[in-house]
Amino acid sequence: MRFDNTQSIKEAVAAGSGISLLPAHTLEAEVKRGSLVSLPLREPELARPMGIVHLKRKRFSRAALGLIELLAEQPEPALARV
Repeated sequence: MRFDNTQSIKEAVAAGSGISLLPAHTLEAEVKRGSLVSLPLREPELARPMGIVHLKRKRFSRAALGLIELLAEQPEPALARV
């Protein structure tokens, strides 16, 4: 199945429709209630690719430029230019 938000994923898993990988902080309430169980992963290198999206002709503030510069210094695939 494919969902566009974590709440729908959690509800499907709670209904017995499978398993999922989700950020641990999104499961805190359900784990405390006992409606879901969280298992730790043994893969510390697991990463989620992300990118920066902006208007083509956007003029950035100094703070925004600093953030973009900081992210661009990270090793690939931290920031992929499209």
